[in-house]
Amino acid sequence: MIKIETLVVVYQPQRVLLAMKKVRFGKGKYNGFGGGCKDGESLEQCAIREFAEETGGAKLIDPRLLGKIKFTFLGSDEPDHLVHFYRAPGFEGTLRETEEMKPEWFEEKEIPYEKMWLDDRYWLPILLAGKSFEGWFNFKDGKIDSYKLNEVTEIRI
Repeated sequence: MIKIETLVVVYQPQRVLLAMKKVRFGKGKYNGFGGGCKDGESLEQCAIREFAEETGGAKLIDPRLLGKIKFTFLGSDEPDHLVHFYRAPGFEGTLRETEEMKPEWFEEKEIPYEKMWLDDRYWLPILLAGKSFEGWFNFKDGKIDSYKLNEVTEIRI
C-alpha cells in the first residue's frame, strides 16, 4: 500500500510558513501543510483542502507543484508515502492554530531543521529556490538509511 499525499510550503522572500504538527504521524515536528488525497481529488485540490483544514480556513493562492518523493519506512508497519510538494506565494484569510497544526513564520536563514524531518534539509532548499525535484528516501530506525534526490525539468505524475 502507498499513501498519495501533498505537502505545501508557503514561501515569501526571506520567510517561510511552517507548522508544528500536534497529533499523529510527525507529531512534534515542524513541517509544511498537507496530508492524504481523497478519492477523486486532484493533487492540487488535495493541497488546497489540506492547507485550509490545517490553518483554520485560509485559502491557498497559486500553489505550484515542484517535487515528488517516495518515503519508505524499512522494518516498520508504516506504509510508503508518495508526497507531492507544492510551493505557494501566499494565502487569503487569517492563520489559526488547529487541533492538528500550529502555523509559524520563520526567517529563511532560521528554518528549524533540527526540529523537522531529517530529509527536509535536502529538498526544502531546492523547493525554496523554485526548482523541481524527484527522489526517494528510505528511513530505518528513525534515520535516513539511503536516498536519491535529483533536480528535474518537470514532475512526472
